[in-house]
Amino acid sequence: MQHPAQVPSEMVEALRESEERFRTLVQFSFDVYWETDAQHRFIRQEFANTLTDPPVSEIGKTRWEVPYLEPDEESWRKHRETLDAHLPFRDFELARPTPEGGKRYVSVSGLPVFDKTGRFMGYRGVGRHITNSKRAEEALRESEARFRTFVDHATDMFILHNEDSEVLDVNRNACESLGYSRDELIGTTPFFFDLELNAATWQRNREQLKAGGIATLESRYRRRDGTVFPVEVRMREFGQGGQRMIISLSRDITERKRTAEAFREMQAELTHANRAAAMGQVTASITHEVSQPITAMLCNAEAALSWLDSQTPHVGELRRALASIVTDANRAGEVLDWIRTLIKKAPAQKESVDVNNAILDVVTMARSELIRHGVSLQTDLAEVPLIEGYRVQLQQVVLNLILNAVEAMSCLDEPPRELRVSTTRNASGAILVAVRDSGPGLDPTIVNRLFDPFYTTKPEGIGMGLAICNSIIEAHGGRLWASANEPRGAVFQFTLPAERK
Repeated sequence: MQHPAQVPSEMVEALRESEERFRTLVQFSFDVYWETDAQHRFIRQEFANTLTDPPVSEIGKTRWEVPYLEPDEESWRKHRETLDAHLPFRDFELARPTPEGGKRYVSVSGLPVFDKTGRFMGYRGVGRHITNSKRAEEALRESEARFRTFVDHATDMFILHNEDSEVLDVNRNACESLGYSRDELIGTTPFFFDLELNAATWQRNREQLKAGGIATLESRYRRRDGTVFPVEVRMREFGQGGQRMIISLSRDITERKRTAEAFREMQAELTHANRAAAMGQVTASITHEVSQPITAMLCNAEAALSWLDSQTPHVGELRRALASIVTDANRAGEVLDWIRTLIKKAPAQKESVDVNNAILDVVTMARSELIRHGVSLQTDLAEVPLIEGYRVQLQQVVLNLILNAVEAMSCLDEPPRELRVSTTRNASGAILVAVRDSGPGLDPTIVNRLFDPFYTTKPEGIGMGLAICNSIIEAHGGRLWASANEPRGAVFQFTLPAERK
């Protein structure tokens, strides 16, 4: 054996350079290089600049298992079997305590070392600190646990789909609402329980979702027992791991539908009651409008009988008298039909409505009420197109606004008491109807509350007249509002979209 002093200098230099290269590699890597002896005691550890471990003084004393905190005893037992069998191992994860009382995680890989005779000498290997990734994994697990807890306790049905609509996951509420287990729902498509959805509608929704939008729709779901219930569905698409997925949140709206139906029925009752009350206020006008043609018919009939009794009947006069009777009978019939339509409870069908003619009919009915209160009425009706809507409901709105204006002006001690009803078209092409009065005007502090249900400034009022008017105009796609009139009084205006051709 060659004496160390006799080792050629070039070999020493080569060894030094090799060691330098090794240390440079270690310093710039993310790994720890280590060696153990046959008793699994550390005999060498080389650290990267950013890594630390036990002091150098512990080398030769510290064994694998001391003072590591993780993994559990069973994992350690299996790892000891590997070490005792002198087998290589890869990515064995350990946890060591830190001076601050925390944990530092290391992933270790090692190869057994044998001498020329085959005798086991120990292990050489590398270790990588994975504390940050472990913390990230733990944070992710905690986040997923929180998310699962939130999803499973949500009151909505949560359903996760892939791009092809296949169900990937559901929450507890979806299972309970549909009557299926989670395993039964996963792998199906929403067409399985959604009665309104098919492949075509799914693709249409996808187009909206791809643009980053949220699809909101109403549908009907069928439970396992065959019962059907209405739902509101909100869908959104997102990306995860290179895949596109769709979240669907569905809410049972059975109670909402029942409440809405009950509200519609109540509103219909209130609307009918409001019309009946308005009709009561114009009873004198109605009586006049009916009695006038009846009186005319009576006079013409008496004249016709007289001409028939004469020796030479006047056929021309008789014909004119009979024609007048027919005209007056039609007029009386129109008034009665208008009254019958206005006070009946059954909803009317939509029709093409001439707004100006509808307003003139209301003005005719309210004529006696206007005269009784000393109100002069002017109509300024421009040429406007037809609208699609409910004639009687719109007449109810105009009648309410006229009667409110008459009542407001009745408190004036001195004239003028002037009322003006006009129609025109606004900049957007919609029909604009305005009812202007010369009354005391509106209190600015209550203008925004005038259309609230049950809000009233009248001692005997219930506060539903203007609220009903507002709901009627909104149902026609328009808007109703109030403001000050010049030089005094108030103006109530509403818009109606023109009929599409």
